[in-house]
Amino acid sequence: MMRAEDVLAVLDLLDQAGIEVWLDGGWGVDALLCEQTRPHEDLDIVVRAEALADYARTMRENGFRLWRDDGPYNQVLVDDAGRLVDVHAVDLGVTRTDERGVEVYGPGGLPYPVGSLTGSGRVRGRRVDCGTAHFQVASHTGYAIDEDDERDVLALHHRFGVPLAARVRAWHEDDGWGVLDAANLREDVWAHFSAVAGDDYAEPAVGQAVTFSLEQESEESEESAEGAQTARQGGYRRRAMTVWPEGAALSTVTWS
Repeated sequence: MMRAEDVLAVLDLLDQAGIEVWLDGGWGVDALLCEQTRPHEDLDIVVRAEALADYARTMRENGFRLWRDDGPYNQVLVDDAGRLVDVHAVDLGVTRTDERGVEVYGPGGLPYPVGSLTGSGRVRGRRVDCGTAHFQVASHTGYAIDEDDERDVLALHHRFGVPLAARVRAWHEDDGWGVLDAANLREDVWAHFSAVAGDDYAEPAVGQAVTFSLEQESEESEESAEGAQTARQGGYRRRAMTVWPEGAALSTVTWS
């Protein structure tokens, strides 16, 4: 388990060695939120690819050893206390366009999107560099999302207004509502026609890519009221507040 004091201890070691570090993963999320929201099994960090040898030597001299090798740019180290540090190397000196048309760093490192490491947060009041909120939300896709992943995504969405991505799973035009297959949530989201943004008043099509904002869940809502709302939403627990079709500007979206 990586506690806040463990995070700061690792950052101190690397700072003394002159190694620049960005927080990623769960601790990167909590840094952006400026508070620890849940336990963390490990510490994900990003370092420059050219500093990887110095990083490995510094960590080895301070009792860390290889626990898992995930390739030349990603290794997990552990010490005798069981503290896990998952390092990701990035080549900030070169950029390229990947197969999705996204500008990323590399190729001498992992393909982090350009600009994704410009975030700033705090751990126990100490300022730290980290991935941006938009990057953190986008990176929670493409794999089986667990409860911690979803909690991180929702916290960033509601704190920073980061839009969520989805595709329209179903749309009932006669009834004016549909279902969104959210990319980084564990369950589908209910959407009403009145939530669809844009000037042409067009209803979404099945399979269409959209971004959306999610209604803030109230912890104080009574069970009966919540059950009644869920029934009105066709059995879906979450409701989209704004749905924005692919290609439309996000600047006019009002986030809840």
